[in-house]
Amino acid sequence: MKLNHINLYSHDTEADRAMFELYFGLRTLVVRGTKMAIMQDDEGLVLILNHFVGKLGGFGYPEQLDILHIGFIQDTRDAVDALYARLSGDGWETQVPHNAHGAWSFYFRAKGGYFIEVTTLTPVRPEEAYHNHRQ
Repeated sequence: MKLNHINLYSHDTEADRAMFELYFGLRTLVVRGTKMAIMQDDEGLVLILNHFVGKLGGFGYPEQLDILHIGFIQDTRDAVDALYARLSGDGWETQVPHNAHGAWSFYFRAKGGYFIEVTTLTPVRPEEAYHNHRQ
């Protein structure tokens, strides 16, 4: 089974679309004014950014950066550091990269309100994750 798409509510679909293109290499497929942008990565995953305020029903993104977020895996620690340097150099408020669960990572908040994690692969074996989840 393959994950097909992610749909995120965004306070600013235009800014988030530009950010995903510039820093993460996603391609824009469809733009519907300021209400929706449909993007795709090189592996075929579709990211939908929407600003459908009428459908929120009291939903709000949590303030804790590690609760609700999307993540981008980088091949090396140097690649994480390079993306951090680009983002912070362009004025984004980001965490400083640090060791977290055996991976090198940082978080920042997108203009749309959600968080993005940039990280190296976390070395967790599937049986450890399953066992720890059940405890």
